[in-house]
Formats: sequence, C-alpha cells, structure tokens
Amino acid sequence: MRIPLVLVLLALGTLGGIAPAAQPTLVTQPVPEALKHGESQHTRIYRSFGPAVVGLECKGSIRLPNGGQQQGTYYGTGAVITGDGLILTSITVIPKDATDLKVYFTDGHVRNAQLQASDLDSEGVLLKVEARDLTHMRLADSDRYEVGSPVYSWGNPHFTIKNDGQVSLSTGTISGRYQVSSVDDQSRYVGPVIETDAAVNPGSDGGPLTDAEGNLIGIMSLAFSRTRWLGLAIPTRRMIQAIPELQKVKLAEPPRLTGDLQRVWALHAAFKELSVQAEPAVVTVVVMDESKAAEWPASRDREADKPRDPIAQQGNIRALAELTPQQPAVFSGFVVEASGTVVTTSLPFQPRPPQDKRPAPKLKTFVYFASGKRLEAKLLGFDAGYDLAVLQLLGEAGATYPSAKLASAAKLAQGRAVAILGRSEPPGGLTLNSGWVSAAGRSRNTSCQIAALMNYGNLGGAVIDLDGSFVGMACKLNPGTPWRQNCGVGFMLNAETIAQALPMLKEGKPVDRPRLPFLGVGLDRDVPNVKGARVEQSLEGGPAQAAGIRVGDVIVEFNGKPVASFLELIAMIKDCKIGQQVKVHLLRGEEKLAFDVTVGERE
Repeated sequence: MRIPLVLVLLALGTLGGIAPAAQPTLVTQPVPEALKHGESQHTRIYRSFGPAVVGLECKGSIRLPNGGQQQGTYYGTGAVITGDGLILTSITVIPKDATDLKVYFTDGHVRNAQLQASDLDSEGVLLKVEARDLTHMRLADSDRYEVGSPVYSWGNPHFTIKNDGQVSLSTGTISGRYQVSSVDDQSRYVGPVIETDAAVNPGSDGGPLTDAEGNLIGIMSLAFSRTRWLGLAIPTRRMIQAIPELQKVKLAEPPRLTGDLQRVWALHAAFKELSVQAEPAVVTVVVMDESKAAEWPASRDREADKPRDPIAQQGNIRALAELTPQQPAVFSGFVVEASGTVVTTSLPFQPRPPQDKRPAPKLKTFVYFASGKRLEAKLLGFDAGYDLAVLQLLGEAGATYPSAKLASAAKLAQGRAVAILGRSEPPGGLTLNSGWVSAAGRSRNTSCQIAALMNYGNLGGAVIDLDGSFVGMACKLNPGTPWRQNCGVGFMLNAETIAQALPMLKEGKPVDRPRLPFLGVGLDRDVPNVKGARVEQSLEGGPAQAAGIRVGDVIVEFNGKPVASFLELIAMIKDCKIGQQVKVHLLRGEEKLAFDVTVGERE
C-alpha cells in the first residue's frame, strides 16, 4: 500500500448497537465450554503465529493520476514462511523498483530485506532477511479449501507492528472463490481470488490469510471487483505456480475440524454444508445495454473469457467502494419455480430519476448457472418498493431447472442465524455470508434487517436459515440508501412476501400490499412520567374518532391488556384483525372512560 492515500475499511464487521438505558443484569450461568474453547483457540493461534506476521516499508515509484510517477513510501504486511527468513507479500507493498526495504517484527527487531523474487501477474513478492529459527507460517495449497471454511486475516493497520508490536487478527470464513476482472490503482491483479468476510483494514495489504490452524492460504490484496467489495486474497496456489522458490517449500495439510475445534466453527460449518444443498438454485444475473450483449460470450468457464475491466485511477478508495453498479450490472438471484422463474433485485430495472434526461437503454438480461451456462431471461415484472423483480428463463420448451422452495419467514426473530447465498461474476462461484436477524418485522412485516454482510454482488441472492430453508432474498441496497455495502445493516425480503407477490409480478401486475389494521390515532412518543399511550392526533373519519377518542386521551388498556407505552399499543394494533371490535380503556384528565372501537384498514 502506498502513502499517502485515503484510508478506508474494506471489509467491516457489524455495526455496534445503541447502548441500553440501564445496566443489564449480569449473567451468572457458566459460559459454555465451546465458547471458552473458541476464545482459547483464537488466543493460541495468535500467540503461535502472530510473530510470523511482519510490517513492511520501502521506497518506490508511485503512479500519479496524470500518468506520471514520483517517489513515495509503501507500507503493508508480510508473512514469514521459513525459519531462515523467507517472507511472502504483495507487489502492492513491495514494488519492482523498491529500495530501502525494512521489516518490522513484533519483538521490536528491524531487519533489512533483499528482494528474492517478484511476479507481476500473481503480484507475489518473496523477500529474504538474514535470520535463523524465526516463527513462521506453513504454506498450504489454497485449492483444498472451500467456501465456508474458517479463516483468520492478519494485518499491520496503521503501522501497529512498528508502533506497538501488535498484529491485527480477525476471524471469518472463505465467503467466495471466483475470478476478478476489474482492477484499481492499488492492484492490477486479474485472476482467481479468495474472498473473506474476516476484517481487512488499511495496512493489511500483503498480509496472510490463514486457515483455522494458522496455515497460509492467501495473501491479502486491495484488488477490487465491481461486484464484490469484501476482502480479497490472492491464493497461494497462484503464487506457488508463479514463483519457483515457493515450489521448494513443503505444503501443510488442511486441518480437520473435529472435537472442540469443530464446535468453535459450528455455525460456519453448518452453513457451509447447507450451502451445498441450496447452491444449484442460486444464479448470477447480468443486466446490460442490449448493444453491449455481444461483448459477453455465452459461456464464461475459462479465464480467457474474462473481461478486462480496468477502473480509472482512484485517489479515494471510499468513493470507489460506493460506486453505483455499472453496466453490465452483475447481481445474484435464485430460481423459485422449476419451469424457470427467477427472483432477483429490481435495482437494474428501475426507471432513472426525472433529472436524468438521458434516453433509457434497451436492456438485455442473462442468467448464469454454476457451470457457466448462460440463458437469456425476460423481465416479467418488478416492484421497486419491495426491491423484487421476477424473470422467466428463455430456455428450451419444457426444460426444468433446480429450484428453491420458499419457506415462511414468520418464525424468524432477532438473533436467528441466516446466511446470504450469492454468485460472483460469471462463471459464477458461490458466495456465502453468514450473520443473524438483527430486527424482525421491518417494512410492515414484509422484511427483516440482517447483519450478514451485503453488497451489490450478493444483492438479490437467497437467504437461508439453519434448517436449510429459503427464508428470503437480500434486498434494498442502492447508492441512495443511508447504509452502505458490508456495513452490517442489510435487509431481506421475507419468503412469504415473495410468494404473495410472485403471481402478480409474473403477470406484470402491480403488487397488492398487505392489508394492515388501523386505529386512526397518532401517538405522542415523548411523554415523561405517563404510563400508557397518549393520543396526539385522532385522524378525521378514523375508527378512534368515530368511537369518541380525542386528542389528549391516554390509552391505558387495549383489548383486555394493559398498555404501558405507545410501542406496546402499536404492537397490539398490529395483532388485530380488520373489522375486529376491541374495548379501549383510557384516561381523560381524571376521568376513566371505555370505548368500543372497530379496527379499520390502513390505506
């Protein structure tokens, strides 16, 4: 990584919650042994292999936006891979013309390094320091690891090794394996990558991605793909093939996740297994201007078929990470009917805003399966409010396709584990991002907020639970949302909502919104020292006004249940049926009154 540059987290964990008003009750039950073992496992790995992670600095040429060059400073991370001082890193940390190479160890030692090998295509760099018996990581064959495998990311963010003798460590999984075709001003790498949801920070560039036992499977890279914005690592297999010196190093065997180690990574292992069963129904959806369709061949099962899509020089990585999806726009989707009905995001089909006076392009839509096979698809209908589009595959007459059976999401509540399944740009490797339901009942009970990391690449992808059921679709992410990619705030459209909207969208008709109960009152949200729900507004012609309820009344009982706050009353109204008659008890000054109210319907 060169300096100076605008620093930004590339892969974020979930956002912190709002602090509670009161201190929580302390939990006195014993912490489960599996959790204790997980803590000790992570600590053991850190102590064992942290000293093998080093900070790197050098001088080298920096490309300028105008095409020129100037001398500057590079810094990043590296991994010691032999006891006698071989260090593996990236060309984005140590460029070809690097001078004054410094290696910083966690014990405070600073050593000069010599450049042993540098490969432009794999961006692998091998350094050598004069030393013996160094703590080191063992190389492993990255091809032996699958999506869902547990990993650690290691880094040197903001010179933490040089300044504090500390290494950054984060846990996660391999969230995807695919080819990247787009590049940026930090990295020109094009080829196979390992995507991870473990945190990747400025300064992690060139650092190790390891398996659950600290074996090196990739080198972290700031190479971006337009469809994927999580952390990426260049696989060790790619570097071993490119650098002869690495071919002499004996490779470690992947760890077996058994016993306590299996329990530590139980959630990840469960979703990894479930994703294999669900994968056939998950597809890549590519939407493009019809005039550009010829540029995308019918099959993308070879690296030679990959488009080379250089991104213009970017001085601001944050702006790059928030780019609007550009055509050809690549999203995810999944087949919901064996006859070829596909659901995905409505984002590429939504009309341009009124201020955009450019003529709307004529769109062509393609769906890619795991094999790289491509089928054209026809848009049947979409609903921008739900962020749901329905496509029909234009395959052979009578053809059938692997499909997902939509389940009811009514059982989903806060804390339930879920995972987003998506596909990368063609040929379409599966991506897996696990998390949990962070808020149920959003958008009038049609969606849930989830903490699984979401980006334009997996937008439209299937959401599964620990039963392997298809419980929703990743939705509602676009350049205008206040939340951003991978920020830990995302949304899934509930499967039952999809099922209800599907028949109408297949016919190109507007979707009927759910009928919602309605009392016709606005409630004061900020009334101190009042137990109940104070009526701030009684809507003209509404059920409450018709029954005699006035502004200023404080509702203390609804349908036989005490009301402690306006939120409780809202929840009670939601549970009512339209047309149901309920008894409402309230205080009007010092007077206690009761009214019979017929619940109406919200328009």
